[in-house]
Amino acid sequence: MEQNITLKDRSSLVISGVEHIYSFNDKRVEVKTSVGEMVIEGEDMDMSKLSIDENIISIEGTINSIVYAKPRKPQESFFKKVFK
Repeated sequence: MEQNITLKDRSSLVISGVEHIYSFNDKRVEVKTSVGEMVIEGEDMDMSKLSIDENIISIEGTINSIVYAKPRKPQESFFKKVFK
C-alpha cells in the first residue's frame, strides 16, 4: 500500500496508507502507516475525516512536526514476564 502526506499551510494534513491509530488528542497523534510509525505534533488538532475503507486520515489544526518513529515493540504478556 502506498503512503502519501499532504500538508497545506501547516493547518490541513491528509495522510493516506494509515493502518492503525494508536492515540489522538489535540496535541499529539500516533499512527501506524504502511511505511512505518508516525508521530504528528501540533496545537488544537482535530480529526476532520477518517476513512477506514480508503485508509485516510485528515487532521485540521496547527501542525508543528511530522516524524517517523521507531516501530513499537510488541508488549509481552504479564505471565510471560513472570515465568521467564
